[in-house]
Amino acid sequence: MRPQNTLTDQRGLVERYDYGDETVVVADTSFADDRVSVDVVDGTAIVVVEGDEDAQHEIDLPEGEVARAFIKNGIVTVEVKR
Repeated sequence: MRPQNTLTDQRGLVERYDYGDETVVVADTSFADDRVSVDVVDGTAIVVVEGDEDAQHEIDLPEGEVARAFIKNGIVTVEVKR
């Protein structure tokens, strides 16, 4: 397995890991969990970081059914079943 770097910006890194029947998209926000939220709408993960200046990032997801999306230790993880 080799991660595919799909997006990089000054606020973090997004990587994609492809497995047999699943793709996992991981984004490191570097913020505390209570400042970050994630929602999935129409194949896009919307990550919102609250703070002095709120920021919103959109991450295109691969085709498939989103099994779950969660945040732990500032890491946003979206699991997509293919």
